[in-house]
Amino acid sequence: MTGQREICGGLRIQFSCLPFMPLHCKIGAEVIALNEKQLQEMEQKAYDNGLFVSKLSKADAETAVRKIYAVFKNQGFDYIIINDEGMFRFNGDRLRFAELIADVGELEHGNKYERRLTPYEYDFLRGYVEYGKFALERQSDDIEHPRRTVSRVIVPEDTKAYQRLCRQVIGQEEMKRTLCKLAAVYQFARKREEYSLVSPPIHKVLAFIGPPGTAKTTAARFFAEMMTEEGIIGGSRIAYVTGTQLKAKYVGQTSERVHQIFEGNDIIIIDEAYSLVNYNEAERTDNFSQEALAQLCIEVEDHSDDKLIIFAGYGGKINEKNNKMKKFLSENPGIASRITFTVQFSPYTAEEMLDIFEALAGQATFRLEDGWRELMLPFFEERLKDENFGNGREARRFLEHAMAIAAEKFLRWAAETENNSPYGREREERQRLSILACEDLREALLEFKKEQGWG
Repeated sequence: MTGQREICGGLRIQFSCLPFMPLHCKIGAEVIALNEKQLQEMEQKAYDNGLFVSKLSKADAETAVRKIYAVFKNQGFDYIIINDEGMFRFNGDRLRFAELIADVGELEHGNKYERRLTPYEYDFLRGYVEYGKFALERQSDDIEHPRRTVSRVIVPEDTKAYQRLCRQVIGQEEMKRTLCKLAAVYQFARKREEYSLVSPPIHKVLAFIGPPGTAKTTAARFFAEMMTEEGIIGGSRIAYVTGTQLKAKYVGQTSERVHQIFEGNDIIIIDEAYSLVNYNEAERTDNFSQEALAQLCIEVEDHSDDKLIIFAGYGGKINEKNNKMKKFLSENPGIASRITFTVQFSPYTAEEMLDIFEALAGQATFRLEDGWRELMLPFFEERLKDENFGNGREARRFLEHAMAIAAEKFLRWAAETENNSPYGREREERQRLSILACEDLREALLEFKKEQGWG
């Protein structure tokens, strides 16, 4: 069979062979048996890795691939024909990926490729070739152990999930750094396993603790996506439940409910975990709570390696009074002892609250009138002193108050100008619908303070 096959980057090789006929490539001292399909899959992974390392666009990466092969062609090879006997030579357009790997070797500085490529193209080449070299060297071992796979190392900060987290969650820099460190820890452990290196088990059981409205649930969801994106968690099925929701309607059904949640999902986020128990001494040992806690300990113990489990809830620093999560964990050592890492969330500053409010207004396609930050800064500075301050939720609540003020004003204006000439009315309508004026915010502040009973 003769024809062309596209590998990656829009480039093609000429072949004349059975599609899955083994090809023998010598890499170092090893002879590797590969078929056409295996080689294509390997090259695609190498191409993806090159993109990741260099951060080039696909168009620029394709240009880099062409230049890389052009350098190789200049070494005196003419063409490649792959026949049913597995023999091959080079064509004028493309060479076998495996041969490129063997030629480039360790990519030492000063080689012919570095001199002919831009720094970004050379970074692409390093990722492209080094991954392929590693994969080819492992191929003989993979033949003996066909279930073994080679995973790609992903920098946590470069995952799409982490980038979305940074765009959506303002501040919380300590939390973000911690999540990246945790992702790195789990990646490190996984890579050690690939090389059969003995490591102590690092369980995927976390506690997210912080004041209300500090994006704990949002961060938990994005971290779950990071773990899935990096291949640390095998699936993406996610269960989001509160502690109360773990308890069934009737005694004896709770343990089965908890088991089903763990059995049917890869990621389990338990928010308000402390709601599993009552802190009234007369009620805290009720059968529902105890059954839920007992089964929860079993499931966490059984699935701490293969599932991501996150307990989230209110709490501040470790010595803070009325720390609900601290109290919950201290009174339930069976749960606390199974938590591997704790991620701490901090209350927002007044400036961060302004940024959150601005982001929420922008998401709602509102434009804020000049001077709004100076108007609202004293408000948030005062609110921060309240022990019941809701952080990000407070910004959302205030935006709703401001929208209510703006809505009333718009409806009054619309009614008063209904019979006016339509000329220019559409433009003014659009402007009134898309702006929150300082006067709207000032009135909303007064209304909000009155509703809360202060100032």
